[in-house]
Amino acid sequence: MSCDDSHQGTQKRGTTTQTHAGEVSLGGALRRAWVGYQRRMDDELAAAGFGERHIPDGRVLRICSRSAEATISQIGRELGITRQGASKIIASLRDRQYVTLTPSAEDGREKIVTLTPRAVEYLAAQRKAARAIERQLRMEIGAEAYDSLYRLLKALGGDEQPRMRDYLRKSTDLDSLR
Repeated sequence: MSCDDSHQGTQKRGTTTQTHAGEVSLGGALRRAWVGYQRRMDDELAAAGFGERHIPDGRVLRICSRSAEATISQIGRELGITRQGASKIIASLRDRQYVTLTPSAEDGREKIVTLTPRAVEYLAAQRKAARAIERQLRMEIGAEAYDSLYRLLKALGGDEQPRMRDYLRKSTDLDSLR
């Protein structure tokens, strides 16, 4: 095998892109890392009594925690989805006793979404889980490697990047599907 054979360029093997023999590309590694982080978060939250987590739950609950008058329409706008899509998410959270709904005093068709004590506990458990995962990673790879990883992620992300929702909407032209 020549030196050139060890560097494969970019080839597909299964669902990940290979750059060197046995190494996943940075993009593939970032996607796998995101899944790994989410799975660790699932485990931590399940251990805290919140085993039924869905991906938008934390984000929606944080939106509601910022305003005592959060409405389903406002949540939909912030998530970049329709009111109907937001209604489905809120209905799931209500069924799992994370939020309550009350009619808006200003518009009877609109509902105010209010956090329950269970939701407040969930958000606290989520923050605690995130800190625990960060501590575990720092211990696993060492403080210097952890700090280097954080610098790499900051260099990739920068301060001027759009929100993921906005980037995905623009790059996939989701607005044309409405």
